[in-house]
Amino acid sequence: MHEFSIARSIVDVATAEAERVGARRVKRLNCRIGEMCQVDGRLISEAFDIACRGTICEDAELQIETTHMHAVCPQCWRRFAVHNWNWTCPHCGVDGEKLDGGDELELVSIEAEVDDDYSGDPEGLGAERTRGARESPAF
Repeated sequence: MHEFSIARSIVDVATAEAERVGARRVKRLNCRIGEMCQVDGRLISEAFDIACRGTICEDAELQIETTHMHAVCPQCWRRFAVHNWNWTCPHCGVDGEKLDGGDELELVSIEAEVDDDYSGDPEGLGAERTRGARESPAF
C-alpha cells in the first residue's frame, strides 16, 4: 500500500512547513494527485488519518483534487481529458497524441493556525492568523 508512504510524506512536509512558521496546528491540506499515480482516494484518506496521529496535523482535513491525463487530437487539434484510458477525441473520433498531465503528486497549500503574537517570517504561512501557504514542491 503506497498510499501510507505518500500520506506520511504529506504529513512530514506539512509539519516541517508549519513548524517553520510557528503554527499551532494544521487545519487543512490541499493536494493535487494525478490519475496516473494510481492512488486510491479512500485509502490515502485513511492512511492520512493514521499518519497524522500525534502530529501538528492531527484532526487536519485532507482535500484531494484529482487531475487527468490530457491528449491533443492530431486531426482537429483539440486538447481533451483522457478518462479510463480512452484516448479517442470526443470531437472527431481520432486517437489523441502528445499526452501530458495526470502524474501530479503535489501538496498545493496548507492552512494553519498561528499564535496572535507570532513575529516570524511575514511572508510565510504565519503572515496572517489563518492563511494558505505558497506552493510546495512535489514529494
